[in-house]
Amino acid sequence: MGYVIKMPKLGLEMERGELLEWAVDEGETLEEGELVAEVESEKSIGEIEAREHGVLRRTYLEPGETVPPGTPIGIVAPADDDIGDLEAEVDAELEDVDAGDAADTTADAGSGSSAEPATDGAASGTATGSTDAGKVSPRARKRAEELDVDPVTVEGTGYQGAITEEDVERAAEADESGADVQASPRARKRAEELGVDLATVEGTGYQGSVTEEDVEAAAESADDAGRTLLEERPFDGMRRTIASRLGESYREAVHVTTHREADAEALFDAVDAADDALEADVSVQDVLLLAISAALEDHPEFNATFEDDTHRLWTEHNLGVAVDIEQGLIAPVLRNVDEKSLEAVAIERRELVGAATEGEYTMDDLRGGTFTVTNLGVLGVESFDPIINPPQVAILGVDAIAERPTRGADDGVEWRRHLPFDLSFDHRVVDGADAARFLGTLVERIEEPWSLLPDEVAAEAGERADTAETEMPGRTVSASNPEGMAGTIGAGSFEWRYDEPEDAGGTETGPTPVDVFLGGLAACLSLSIRFQAEKRNAAVGEIDVTTDADPEHGAVEEIAATVRLESDADDETLERIVEVGERGCHVSQLLREDLRLELSWERH
Repeated sequence: MGYVIKMPKLGLEMERGELLEWAVDEGETLEEGELVAEVESEKSIGEIEAREHGVLRRTYLEPGETVPPGTPIGIVAPADDDIGDLEAEVDAELEDVDAGDAADTTADAGSGSSAEPATDGAASGTATGSTDAGKVSPRARKRAEELDVDPVTVEGTGYQGAITEEDVERAAEADESGADVQASPRARKRAEELGVDLATVEGTGYQGSVTEEDVEAAAESADDAGRTLLEERPFDGMRRTIASRLGESYREAVHVTTHREADAEALFDAVDAADDALEADVSVQDVLLLAISAALEDHPEFNATFEDDTHRLWTEHNLGVAVDIEQGLIAPVLRNVDEKSLEAVAIERRELVGAATEGEYTMDDLRGGTFTVTNLGVLGVESFDPIINPPQVAILGVDAIAERPTRGADDGVEWRRHLPFDLSFDHRVVDGADAARFLGTLVERIEEPWSLLPDEVAAEAGERADTAETEMPGRTVSASNPEGMAGTIGAGSFEWRYDEPEDAGGTETGPTPVDVFLGGLAACLSLSIRFQAEKRNAAVGEIDVTTDADPEHGAVEEIAATVRLESDADDETLERIVEVGERGCHVSQLLREDLRLELSWERH
């Protein structure tokens, strides 16, 4: 029967599709369901499969070329079938491409639609053939009128030789500069991309004109002096779209970024309590999303978009969660966060991020966001200035957890974890004081997160916090080994982990039992020596004790301890303090008689 292959529409907002590759060559046989080609839109990659058995009789598009969705790109038909009617159909449709673009442009101008803009000038129109009235895109024709350029004199570089807006602008630039270099539009475009001065290039084309190959050869020759090209990565497809949109955002929005930190100890406690009580795996990110939603509830001007000089505040809290994938950074949207429980947020966020990283997301997953969160803290970043995701008015950056010394009870100092934030906002829409108030509310939610948890989880956690007291072991210590070669040691209200090296069957997540014992011995020696120093009124500062056991594996045959003292006391006094301190160390007294402790000391 035969049919025409057309560029598929990969989402409602798709404007152009790029042919990545043909999976089969022209003339090869295809089975129904077999992959014919891979294409890419501004935001996703799709596959074209054969609708029926046949042969790829014709291809109309080369890899790397882009066309609007619905444009014919090939013909599949049985080997012996006459495809004249199909070819005529394709020719007619390609002739109508420019007319369709013109209609779309007019409709867009009058609709007031909030759909995303085209990613580049070339995406606005395509044509087939030469420079007659039907082969110049509407935007190129308008640009030619503005720059007083005759389209007949312009060589097109678009699809099948269509004249694009960029072709017109390059022709105008050449006229304005008075350049007498004979070069094709493709050569001029390539020279711009590679930073090559056309005046320095020797042309090998007709009557000495500079060709695209001449430009590339000149670029390679210039790189001979001290540089070796590793790889060329064409800036196209999704990466180009991301760059275009973020570039547009940075040029048009008045970006201002303000920074603030929150004490995160309560946040981590809340995450642990929720993770223990709920069936879902709850992370800091999940509780943070609820805290952001709560802050947006109090400051709705940030849950908004700005288009056509209109600040639109939205009811739903549709939070974009930035995800780094191979093609670039995308922000799939977690919808209606303000209506969801913590458990629902945790489950849906994991599914959303998983689909994005596996490439199984859809265009709908990326639409309708009202606020975006991007987390570089997982990569160790301490501070950055995120770029707003248009048309939204703000984006929150999350940085790496930092430990800070904080004045505690009784004027003591304790180390506490802090979570830094970077809020970028569009100063055309909201002010710095608004941003400060938003961050203030967010910090309050982070430092008092219990209202974000289910009531029963918050109540149980609160009861545990109220009744929890430090319990000393009383010289009773337990070890739990659930499986493998690792486990936990419990001593009163304290707990720590033990493990073995990998070559002994362990996973190296904690010290070995011998290491635990050596740590106890070192700690005991330091305390006993301190006691003796204070008893003798000797001025001793820091005391460091290092213990070593030989051999490295198996039964311990020898233990050595090195004591380092910070003191101006004379050697005789320090020698006596260390000697008596070792005799008073209760852990040292546990050593068997044939396992002598080799003890030495030195000054810091």
